[in-house]
Formats: sequence, C-alpha cells, structure tokens
Amino acid sequence: MIIVPVDELTELGVKIFTAQGATEDQARFLVDTLVEANLTGHDSHGIHYYAKYSERINNGFIKIDQKPVIVKETASSALIDGNWTFGQITAKKLTEVAVEKAKKSMVAGVGAFNCNHIGRLGYYTEMAAKENIITTMYANVGNPSVSVHNGLGKTFGTNPYSASVPTGSDTPFLVDYASSVVAHGKISVARAKHTKIPKHWTRDMYGRVTDDPNDIYDGGWLLPFGEYKGYGLQMISELLGAVLTGSRTGLPHIREPPAPNGVFMLAVNPEGFIGLDAFKEKTAQLLSDVKKLTPVSGERILIPGEPEKETKAQRLRDGIEIPEDTWGEIMKLCNRLGIETGVTQK
Repeated sequence: MIIVPVDELTELGVKIFTAQGATEDQARFLVDTLVEANLTGHDSHGIHYYAKYSERINNGFIKIDQKPVIVKETASSALIDGNWTFGQITAKKLTEVAVEKAKKSMVAGVGAFNCNHIGRLGYYTEMAAKENIITTMYANVGNPSVSVHNGLGKTFGTNPYSASVPTGSDTPFLVDYASSVVAHGKISVARAKHTKIPKHWTRDMYGRVTDDPNDIYDGGWLLPFGEYKGYGLQMISELLGAVLTGSRTGLPHIREPPAPNGVFMLAVNPEGFIGLDAFKEKTAQLLSDVKKLTPVSGERILIPGEPEKETKAQRLRDGIEIPEDTWGEIMKLCNRLGIETGVTQK
C-alpha cells in the first residue's frame, strides 16, 4: 500500500480526464465523487475508477461530448436520457431536478436511463439532504454479478440503495449499500491487495464456498445480503432502477456497455408534512436518544453517516491508502496520456 495526499490525488484525476477530452467542470465533479468515496472509506467506489473509466472512454462506452437531457416531464416527475456521458454527470442532473421539483411539489420522482456507472449513491442522496430534501435512491447494475436467493449463477447486479435525511447538523442520516453482501468493487480492492475475502461473500463457478477474490472473475458470483432480505431489495432496485426507467435489466446477460445504471430517485420535502424545522428537531432528538442507549461491551452506537465522517477526517489528515497494483494501473494510464504525475508518495 502507498499513501497519497488527497489534494494531489484530486489534481491528478482532473489531469487524467481533461487529457481525454472532459471539460474542467466535468472532470472536477467526476473526480470529487471518486475521491470522496475513498475519503469516506468506500474504496470500492474510489479512484481505482480512474483507470476503469479511462478504458471505457477509450472503448467508446463513455461519451464525453454528450449531455444528459430531460425527455419526459411533469410538475413532479422527470425522465432523463443520460446519452452515455459520465454517469456521475447524469446522476448530478437527476438529483438537482429531483430537489428542485420536491421544493415546489413536495414530492418528486426522477429516473434516468442510458446512464453509465454513477459511483457511490450516497454522494447524491447526501447532496439532496444538504438541500433539506429527503431522498431514497435505487440503481440497478445491468451487468450480472449476483445470484438471486437460492439461485445458482449470476443473475442481477449489485443493485445498490441509498437514503438520506437532513438532521439539522452537518452530518445527514445516510444509508448506502449494495443488495449483495458487498459491492463488487470490494472484490476488486481485495484482488488488488492480494488478500483473501470472507467466505460468506461469494461462491466459485461450481457454487462452492471460497475466500479467493479471483473466483468471481472465473465464473463465480456474489450473494445477496441477508438471504431473502437482500434479494427483495435487489428486485426492488431492478424494478425501479431499470424497469420503471426503461434501462437495461440484469437479464438477458448483455455485456456492453459495461455496468450501466438505471437510476430512480424519490424526493420528499418535509415542508409538505410536519414542516422542515419540526422535522429536524424531532430527528435530532430521535438520533440523540439512540446514541444514549447502552452499547455492547467494547463497541459504540453510531448513527448511519457518522463512520464516514470520522473516516473522512482521518484520511484528510493522513492521506488515502492505495494498493500498489491500483497505483501501478494509474501510473500506466498517466504514461499513456503523457501526464507528469508530480504526486508525493508515502
């Protein structure tokens, strides 16, 4: 593992994507979503995508010169065609439209199709919470890697879900997780680190228990978390993220473009219910009461969103750890693009 300062990692990312034709604004937003994932401890959605996205640009799957556009709209809903630009750019527009409509109509639903990988869902729901809007977000991944409950083989994607609520503090309540036991990116991180994985994460191509992260790339698959509970959320994300928006579902098993996201966000304005101030007050009280409960010996009771805040503070101070294999891929990319890295390594 090497450690790189956050600001230098950010500037390197901007250089990488502007060198491939992205505008400064596009590159900075894209890189911010990836670096933020590392900062908050979600390395599976972080800067290892510098190389992955560049490969997709090179193969024509990410169309930098395109922009997301609204193709269907009412006062409280919208459907967005991402036109295969950066998924993060589409998700940003989706969130902005959902927030704007919820502020006017109190409740809004916005979906997107023809959308590349958007990264960490919590980035967008937290963005909305900071605008005092409650959101839930569902995404399907149109590239199967997870079995259904009691099923054999890859059927659907990791199909993540996120929800965020304004709390009155600088830390919104935030949940964000895949409907599989772990995100596929965590397998990639373990593979880059050359480490074993827990045996309840995946199965090999024969359906056998395995702790080898390489097996997922050789016919193996991830499992839904909590058995039928994760399976149910997996299907909800498929139905709302893909079917409702007209995006590609996990079935049939089409491989190109890789890992597209069908996305649906539901946005709720507290002013349409008990009011924003009352909602924040009661939310703050509820969360305070929860934190006062007696924890298991040696543990702490944390509110969803707090672990990310703590990890971010530590990594802003100390830098971000990157597996040597991942850093090697980024250096090869920089060499291909003729970029001087100028990055301090520890």
